[in-house]
Amino acid sequence: MAKRTPLETAKATAVAFYRAEEKKNPSGYPYSPADATRAASKASGIPFSRLVPVVAAVYYAENGSRSPIRFRAAKPSEKAIASAVAKRRNAGGRLGRWEVVAASLSAGLGRPVSVAAVRAFAKIGGVSETASYTGRGTRAGATATRTSETAEVVA
Repeated sequence: MAKRTPLETAKATAVAFYRAEEKKNPSGYPYSPADATRAASKASGIPFSRLVPVVAAVYYAENGSRSPIRFRAAKPSEKAIASAVAKRRNAGGRLGRWEVVAASLSAGLGRPVSVAAVRAFAKIGGVSETASYTGRGTRAGATATRTSETAEVVA
C-alpha cells in the first residue's frame, strides 16, 4: 500500500475529526473546522495556515451533505431550486456559505452542483450578490454591505 502524502493525511484527519465531532457533540452541528485544522496540521506536518482552506472544504462538504436541500417533486423546477437556495443563503450562518449551499443542493438533488450554479440560482431567487454576506473575513464580493459601518453586524 502506498504511503499517504501529507495533504492526504490532512484531509483524512479532517474527515475523522468531523466524524468524531458528530458522535461527541451532535448538538454542536453545524461544525467549525478550527480544531480539525489544528489536528490535521499536527498529523500532517503542514502549517496550520496552509490547511485552513483544505480542512474548511472538507467541513463545508460534510456540513452540506448532512443538511440536504429537499424538494417535494422528484424533479424540482428552476423556480423551486432558486427559492430553496435563496432561503438557505438568506438564513446565514455556517449553512449559508456558498460552498455549503452547493453541497446541500448536491445532496438534495443527488448530483453534483457547482458553487457557480448555486450563485446563479440564488440570484434568480432574489439574492443580491453584492449585498449577501455570510461568514467571517473580508466582504470583497459583497460590496453593498460596505456602505454601512453596521452592515456586518446585522448581516
